[in-house]
Amino acid sequence: MAFEVYKPRSSRENVVAFTKHHIRLGVKLAAKLSSNRVEVAYDRDTQELRIKAVNEGGLLLNKNKIGARGIFKFFDLEGKKGNYEARFDPQEEAIFVDMSQ
Repeated sequence: MAFEVYKPRSSRENVVAFTKHHIRLGVKLAAKLSSNRVEVAYDRDTQELRIKAVNEGGLLLNKNKIGARGIFKFFDLEGKKGNYEARFDPQEEAIFVDMSQ
């Protein structure tokens, strides 16, 4: 009989957290982005936030955090603190966060 190894999966694996001043990506989600510079966009109709890797410009992704005070004010998301489920789309090389929860 062969041994199987148990590898625990973190329940926070695909979570993006909104704090007072930052957007914090889960370690595995952040690793999927191919850059430490990102573009943040928001679709008001679907209430979905997109975080996409860019080569130039954009915002700095530093230790899985994005400084977001300006983002929260611009998109009127200031009261949205907490954890949100996210998914990575490999074709767009972007993380999508459902803010309608």
